[in-house]
Amino acid sequence: MLAAAGVLVGARGAGVAWSPSVLAAAIAAISLGAVANAFNDYDDRAIDALIHPSRPLPSGSLTPNAALGTVAIAAIGGVAFSALARPVLGVVSIGVIAVMLLYGRIKAQWGVAGNTTVAVLGSMPFLYGAWAAGKPEAGIVLLGIAAPLHFAREIAKDIDDIDGDRGRRRTLPLVAGVGVARATEIAVTAIFIVAWISFLGARWIAWPAVLLAVAAAYWGMPAIYKAAMAVAMVAYYVSRP
Repeated sequence: MLAAAGVLVGARGAGVAWSPSVLAAAIAAISLGAVANAFNDYDDRAIDALIHPSRPLPSGSLTPNAALGTVAIAAIGGVAFSALARPVLGVVSIGVIAVMLLYGRIKAQWGVAGNTTVAVLGSMPFLYGAWAAGKPEAGIVLLGIAAPLHFAREIAKDIDDIDGDRGRRRTLPLVAGVGVARATEIAVTAIFIVAWISFLGARWIAWPAVLLAVAAAYWGMPAIYKAAMAVAMVAYYVSRP
């Protein structure tokens, strides 16, 4: 549901609280998120069997064919609802889905490029919401602020998954070492904090997200990064006039 919330935040940034187009974009974001999650589970089933055996595919509660079926249905829904929001978003969603399906290869061969891909895709709901509201430039600003936080979270996840990725992917902690990966994670988190404070101002409402981002970087915990993003979204939404 964080993707749908991102659409609402993006629309709010464009000056629209709600509209049928924004609702369609929110449904599209949920569908596209399902594409990414289901295909990632399918693509990572061998890795997850080692480091996350309780997940649906390794545990046997979901079959690979069912995962691919979910990808197909969600992809159709994502494109259809995107086109309902704005026809051009339907075209954008086709490109987004193509990148999602290529993500495994990108990360396997180029590591950090995969982290960058996820950071941008994870921030796209802001653009979808603003675009659905007729002001895409507002979403580009939010995407630029959110992407570093998503990137830092991906690096933290790579550090956690280092044993499962070994021999399969060229992630930053495997290629450059955990120390370099941690330094990169902290530096990119700092970029988010500077961008966030510069954008929202040093008001009290901006600080909970900052504190969570600092905690996430200190402990290297992906879940806290996700919480920081959720809190930042709420802060931005309620702070808008």
